[in-house]
Amino acid sequence: MEAEIVQLKSLKLAASEKLELEAKVQELTQQLSVQSGVQEIEISRMQRNIFQPRQTFPKSELKALAELLKEEGQHTPVILLPWKGGYLIFDGERRWRAASLIPWPTLKAVIIPLETEEINIQEIQSQALSTSLHRKDLHPLDLAECLINQIIYRHPVLEEERDRVPTILNTCLQRLKRNKQLSELAAITIASRDEQHDWLETIELKQEAELSILQTLLDYQLNPSSISTNVFPMLAIANDLKEVVREFSLDASKVRELNKLSAEKLNIGDETAARIRTEAARKVADKNLSLNETRALVSELLKTHNADTSPIRPLSQRVIKNLQTTSVENWQLEEIKAFKQALKAKLAELERLPKLK
Repeated sequence: MEAEIVQLKSLKLAASEKLELEAKVQELTQQLSVQSGVQEIEISRMQRNIFQPRQTFPKSELKALAELLKEEGQHTPVILLPWKGGYLIFDGERRWRAASLIPWPTLKAVIIPLETEEINIQEIQSQALSTSLHRKDLHPLDLAECLINQIIYRHPVLEEERDRVPTILNTCLQRLKRNKQLSELAAITIASRDEQHDWLETIELKQEAELSILQTLLDYQLNPSSISTNVFPMLAIANDLKEVVREFSLDASKVRELNKLSAEKLNIGDETAARIRTEAARKVADKNLSLNETRALVSELLKTHNADTSPIRPLSQRVIKNLQTTSVENWQLEEIKAFKQALKAKLAELERLPKLK
């Protein structure tokens, strides 16, 4: 039974077949229910899979689901895997999170009998990613982080270049564009794996990393150009914005606008910029502002903070601010000596400037 579910979730389906995927998984879940029975399992014994592709669970959606569970009860059991004396959630994390809000002590669950004691978490992530892609319900930030994990898992030599994966892909795409092969890439996205493999052998690739990245994306029938333009840029957004995304599932286009509120563009320190970004993001979420309204809000904030008539340029302000906020309380003696020496040298340099003479 485990093998059947895994096989279904990792199938490379045509568009017309994808609609049937969930129905088939549900059918196998029912078979599991008959075979091993539906059990009441303590929520405290369930552990979320940290490699689950979905990391964004808006509070509003969880509250709504919690109310639905209270009113109608739990119709579909969660699917669990035996894991370290408890259980790992294979399917049903939203129900698990919502049930914790009620709070319920247990959830109805079916358990997949394992053929071995070892579980490959990365393989489970890959299977879950396939299902989520078919549902088209992953936030671009979740998809970006999951794809990076899968690229590194399949090609461990890229671990040291994890942060450069989006850049490597973009460089490769620019070359394909110059060679007028982007349309071929778009067409090959939905082709069979054999056809994709044959096509990859015909194009110009400068390094093994490019081949690895393209292979992984095509395995999931994802257009690398679309991923490079719309998904991977989410990895570069500020961490405080990522937290708001997790809480409210903000639209990616709005998040990219809000990310323009950087310390440099606002002409302020990093901490203040983070606070302004967070407040603006929450305002966009709470008032459900449109993309145009979000752009207007960002534009107004940038205009307000750059209206400062200070004669000190933004870059200089940041250097001064960083120096002022640097804590030296826990520095070692050698660090203090080196810092004093650097300050003396910089002061001497300043005194030599013609402007001060």
